[in-house]
Amino acid sequence: MSLSTRNDSPRAVDGATARAGSRFPARAAILLLCALFLGMAGLYTWIIPPLEGFDASAHYMATLYWREFRSPPPLDEATAQYSYELIAQPPLYHALAALAGAGWPLEESKAFVEASRNPYHAKVLSKRQTVTLPGTPLDLLMPIALARGVAMLGGLLAVLATWVLARSFFPRLPSLALAASALVAFNPQFLFMSATITPDPWAAATVAWSVTLAACAYARDWPARRWAWAGVAGGVALLTKYSAFLAGVPALVLLVALARRRGAGHALRAAAFALLGGLIAAGPWLLRNLLLYGELIPLKQMAVAIPTLNRAEPFTLDRTWDYVPWLIASYWGVFVSNIAPGWYLETTRIFMWIAAAGLAVFLLRRWSDRLERRYLAVAVSAAWFAVVALAVLYWTRTVEYGEQGRLAHIAAPALALIFALGWQGWLPERRLPALHVGLTGFALLLAGSQLWTLHDAYHMPPSLNPVPAFDRAYDVAFDGGMRLLGADFPDGEAIAADQPLRLTLYFTADHEIEDHYTLFLHLAGDGDRILYQYDGVPAAGRHSTRQWRPGEVFADEYLITVDDIPADDLATLSIGFYPVDDPTVRLNARDTSGASLGDRVVLAQIRAHDAYAPAPVAPQRLDAVWEQGIALAAADVQFGPDGSPRAVAVTWQAEADVAADYTVFVQALNEDGDVIAQVDQQPHDSDYPTSTWAAGDVIKDAYTLVWPATDENAPAWRQVIIGLYAQDGTRLRLVEPDAGSDFYILARHE
Repeated sequence: MSLSTRNDSPRAVDGATARAGSRFPARAAILLLCALFLGMAGLYTWIIPPLEGFDASAHYMATLYWREFRSPPPLDEATAQYSYELIAQPPLYHALAALAGAGWPLEESKAFVEASRNPYHAKVLSKRQTVTLPGTPLDLLMPIALARGVAMLGGLLAVLATWVLARSFFPRLPSLALAASALVAFNPQFLFMSATITPDPWAAATVAWSVTLAACAYARDWPARRWAWAGVAGGVALLTKYSAFLAGVPALVLLVALARRRGAGHALRAAAFALLGGLIAAGPWLLRNLLLYGELIPLKQMAVAIPTLNRAEPFTLDRTWDYVPWLIASYWGVFVSNIAPGWYLETTRIFMWIAAAGLAVFLLRRWSDRLERRYLAVAVSAAWFAVVALAVLYWTRTVEYGEQGRLAHIAAPALALIFALGWQGWLPERRLPALHVGLTGFALLLAGSQLWTLHDAYHMPPSLNPVPAFDRAYDVAFDGGMRLLGADFPDGEAIAADQPLRLTLYFTADHEIEDHYTLFLHLAGDGDRILYQYDGVPAAGRHSTRQWRPGEVFADEYLITVDDIPADDLATLSIGFYPVDDPTVRLNARDTSGASLGDRVVLAQIRAHDAYAPAPVAPQRLDAVWEQGIALAAADVQFGPDGSPRAVAVTWQAEADVAADYTVFVQALNEDGDVIAQVDQQPHDSDYPTSTWAAGDVIKDAYTLVWPATDENAPAWRQVIIGLYAQDGTRLRLVEPDAGSDFYILARHE
């Protein structure tokens, strides 16, 4: 294929470009590109849940409508209730997907769509539109997979159209076609659409083939009648998406060029045949619209059926222009509610700026190919992109949810060609094949880079096997089927304004959970003043209770931050659940015996790191060190007038984060080792439990011994000891001195 003037033979060899092109394995390149596209799209399909995507549930319901009624829908409110996409979209994609899924269960599929909806998405508490229902049978997943496969086929056709288009303009440089096709195929946004249920890839493909066939007709100097094929492709595009009529603009540029080369009469005949082809393909559908609704494209009836379709008041031009950066970002990497990382979006912006600057260089430099070919390729691509860009700005201004750069993918082949040509402008001609291969690799890296973004957005927490030991075990069942097994506090149960508290909860389900329940995690101080509050979906919004699998244990992590927790406040961290639509009704919690524990579970008491810590002190010798990193830095035994020990003032030091609550015991023993006076008390009379100690904390405390109430003198004592024990009574062992002992001697009386 080639583009030529009257004085330039289509078969002419273009110097260095031709020699470079002759060494490039074009057929192997396009086959490999198609295989890579299908492989990458398959990975995206595997990561993305079945009904996620731009209006994917509504598009799937539209396919179910065609399976159920097998006829075009009326554009009324009843149809909009079934699926609003039946109102806004022509039938081609939905009909093809319906045909692919024919024979699979219908009513069960509709119920599955409804059950899969995620109510938290509308509440902006989850970035997932749907939930992954446990135990879904294959016969419900297969028609969804087939509908996604139809979309993927559309994506593949768009890639092939880009290849043929680039070869039509630059037949001696197949590596350019590879680069342009790769920039379409491996755009993560395009891959996302090709892996979900949407007509967008088919819209891109059919528009691309319409322009490509027109370019082929011009390049090969086809007879006027063969322009009908471009019209047929354009008509098919109109059956896919009404915005496909924009393909007429780049086709018009080619017709103008044809008129200059072959004369106005030939161009008019070609235009007539193209129009005829379009009418053959889309005429019956457009005529139906005209007869039923008085418009070829029934925009007025759409607005009646979907009252919220158009903005009540269009955006101002300034506000519309402010959306341009967002539109650019959403052309490359906005996956419904999940946005690609900033570094990725910045990379694509830089890539576009370099290409834009290089395009002028490309047009002005001396090359071995003809200027006419370059100018026409850029003119067609620029016209194609410009009209689509203006349309996207118009939709942004006037249509609700129209501010989406993905809508510009019907011009993806044009943009890809412009990008490749712009980058081409910066290098000498002999380096072009290497550049094009580099651009292909760059595009492939872009596609691979967003696999983790999508995985992070959609993956469910892995099932833990074996189940780890917990810092705190609870085993509490909530009405509805949720069970809290335990919790870990990796940094201890203390918090500081500049250091978040890490918490890991461990959940399972007793049985399949039929409803959505909101988890609440509250940290409350004195007077139940809320210091921290999380009301939402576990696993950062990804794991609604509706998709918990019975018997599977998963970890749910949180970072709790508090800016104004009082230094002397011991706060209470609690957890519970309530129905998604009624936060006033909290679910009951029960212990293993079935006894009610109320509407929440207290996880722990949380302390500020510096609650009782003095200013930092120099390292000092430690009198004793127990397990768990609890050390005694200093102790002072205070005696009464009769010489008996009455109180002990101590300074504790935490050498590590302490994960459990321990009770301090101080005992006075007689010569037989019997306890004659004692005190058992958590630090600061339970206001500063050891579970809130963080590494480096220094805690001063005091304990008053309780002696028997008698009129006689205090019994003779021989030693005063101190130690700690857990909630089950097990004493902590000393690490030093006297390793293995369960107490430390503070004082002896000979």
